[in-house]
This record gives sequence, structure tokens and C-alpha cells, in this order.
Amino acid sequence: MPLDIFTPHELYRIMFGPNQQVSTSRWRTMFFRPEAFYSEQEEIMFDKIDASRPIAPFVLPNVPGKPIFRREGERIETFKPAYTKVKDAVKPGEALSKRPGELTGRLQLMTPQQRFDADVVKITRFHRAAIERLWEYMSARALIDGQLTINYLNDTGLPTKSVTIDYGRDPGHTVTLGSGSRWGDAGVDPFKDIQSWIDTVAMAEFGGNVSDVIMGAQAASVFMEAPGVTKKLDTNVRGTEAVRLEQGIIRQDPMDPFTLLGTLGSGVRVWRVAGRGNTFQNNDGTFTDILGQKQVLLVSPSVEGVQCFGAIQDVAYELQATDIFTKMFDQEDPSARFILSQSAPLPVIVNPNATFLANVLA
Repeated sequence: MPLDIFTPHELYRIMFGPNQQVSTSRWRTMFFRPEAFYSEQEEIMFDKIDASRPIAPFVLPNVPGKPIFRREGERIETFKPAYTKVKDAVKPGEALSKRPGELTGRLQLMTPQQRFDADVVKITRFHRAAIERLWEYMSARALIDGQLTINYLNDTGLPTKSVTIDYGRDPGHTVTLGSGSRWGDAGVDPFKDIQSWIDTVAMAEFGGNVSDVIMGAQAASVFMEAPGVTKKLDTNVRGTEAVRLEQGIIRQDPMDPFTLLGTLGSGVRVWRVAGRGNTFQNNDGTFTDILGQKQVLLVSPSVEGVQCFGAIQDVAYELQATDIFTKMFDQEDPSARFILSQSAPLPVIVNPNATFLANVLA
């Protein structure tokens, strides 16, 4: 019986969707300072000044004056950075096999050493991309929840310790609308809710003027259907070309989860956030939304987001602070080259009361 070892095949197309690598960086770049803060101490501290605002009392002219001076108080808040370590091995045997790109002719034939070196580069880039996505996820959770829960894993990959970093947002800055008051219910005006929440942020201790209202996909749909939206929402803004109010259609850019719907009042930007860039991937391959589809987040620039980094706990780096420290080391038997990347990130929202989260749908 003849055996055909080499059967001719023709490659029609290489399928790749750019949105497979869509960035979630907007959560960090929109509300966090571009410069980072590095600390080699175990905890990172922020000092807040509590200023008093007394009003002068009425005093008759023929009686002594009343003392009113109060020294400004100071409050020091401390946060301990999180820690992440990712490690992968490049094994010599894996470099002996041709890559799919070589088999299809998309890539030139490589030597085993070239494949080995290429794998080192790929893993290093993969590590950095994954760690940066972790920063972005942490930044988003800090803004949305006013706190951040860190679930550490042990050496077998099982949960071992859970730590919650509470930035101290006022509990009243997180609301869940009940039956009869949810968006879409009869007589409910989303604009009145937004105005009330903007006022709450403005009047809060260390609050601020809201500049951005960010809505999940379902919340944005109900908002756009609210009576009077065409009059109250100014869509004559650069970046709103994708919004079609007359048809009720919003064209989502697959590479950008943030779609500008328009502005309210004195330039408060209204965003719809949806798509793959509003998700993170779980260990089992499923995806979870960063901002829930039924949620609305209000943010003021006064939030003062700062990306901080603690010391790398590695003697090879002398316990210095940096964003990512990557090193390689070889194992003799069985032979392998390990790539280890470490980071001690801590996104800090200095003024958490400059954010407000509302769950507007059931």
C-alpha cells in the first residue's frame, strides 16, 4: 500500500483579528498621572491636609473678640503595594520543531538557536503585556469600587491569601437604584440622577467637579432612549461621529472600548464603554466585564490617580523599585532557560470621593 508522506496543501488565508489584542489602557491613561512614583519602602504614604472652614461669629462691639483660629490637621494614609511574579521556561527540545509560520512559508526557515532566541523575546513581551494589563485592571477597580481586592496564589496555583486595599471612598458614593427608581422605569429621569450624583461628588470631602460619566452598554442604551436626550446631550463634539441618535445605533470601535456619546452641561463628557477592551480574561479563558453593563461611573480629575511601584524583592536587583524587573537564569538538568518577570504595582486614587458608582438597572 503506497503511503504519501508529503501531501500538497494550499494556504488560503491567515486569520487574525486585531481586537484579539485590544488594549485596556484607557482605564489607566484617562485618570492617572503619566509619571509613576517609585518607593523602596514597605508602604507608600500620602499626606492629606484637613482644612477647617469656620464662619466668623457675630460679636457685639463692646465685648471681647472670640478666638476662632484652628490649626490645619494632617492625615497620613499608607498603602502596601501588591506583588506579581510570572515565570516561563524555554526548553531546547521545543526549538527543534518548525514554527507554523515556517511551514506555511510566511516566515523564513530558522535554525534551532534562532527559534530558541525568538521564544525568549516572545515570552518576555508576553510577560510585560500581561503585567501591564494587571496594572490597568487594578486601576479600573480602584476607580470603580473605591477599593481593590488582591487574591494571592501559592506555589501550586491555589488561592492562599486575600488582601483588600480600601482607599476610603465614602459609602454614599456607591448606590444601587431600587424598583421604581431604576433607569427605564416609568417617570425616572436619568439626567436628574446624574445631576444629583455630580452634586454629591462636588460637595464631598476631597471631591471635585465631575468631568466624565462612563456607562456600561445596557445603561448607555437606556440613557440614550430617555426623553429629551437629543436636547440635553450635545453630540456636536469631535469624536461622536460614531453616534447615530436618529437611528439609535452606536458604532463600536473594536480597538477602543470608550465611545464618546456627547457632552452634558458645561462639557461633562458622556461615554459608553463596551466590547473586548472592557473585559479581562479569567484563568479558564472566559471574560468578565470591567465596568458592568448596568453600571454608571462618574469621575472627576481631582481623583489624582497615581501609579506607584514598590521594591522588587530580588537580590539580583538589590531590592530597588521599578515597574517591571525581568531576568533569565538557566537550569542544568533538565536543561531549560527560565524567564522571570516581577512587579510590585499599586494604583492609588488619592481622592476616592472624586468618583461615584451607580448600579442603575436590575
